[in-house]
Amino acid sequence: MFLEILDGHDEFKSRLCNWHYRQTHKDPQFDCKAVVSLQGEGFNVYRMYSLEMEWGRRHYRILYAYETATDPDDESFHILAVVLKRTDDTPEELRSEAYDYELDRPVTLRVRRDYEELGLPIRH
Repeated sequence: MFLEILDGHDEFKSRLCNWHYRQTHKDPQFDCKAVVSLQGEGFNVYRMYSLEMEWGRRHYRILYAYETATDPDDESFHILAVVLKRTDDTPEELRSEAYDYELDRPVTLRVRRDYEELGLPIRH
């Protein structure tokens, strides 16, 4: 539902690729930011979450990549993963599955592989 709301607002699409952007003054309220660890490896990957959904804001992140195109109508975003964000409040039984953007984690390796399989450019 949250992603469908964002998809319906063209004015937000350009903001999803800012190094950090927080939309707090009108709906949909969201926060997005570049994933520094993956950006440093050349992957144009970002994370976002809803500020409106308390459980989502605190515990989940959506990892996505942006694909540019000559025609703006052909630009697209690719959802690469929805992850449980590791926080100080993450229960001990979930800490091994929770994610904090480490480059050696299985989810990071899968995101990199999926990114490459989509044919998205990797900066060197």
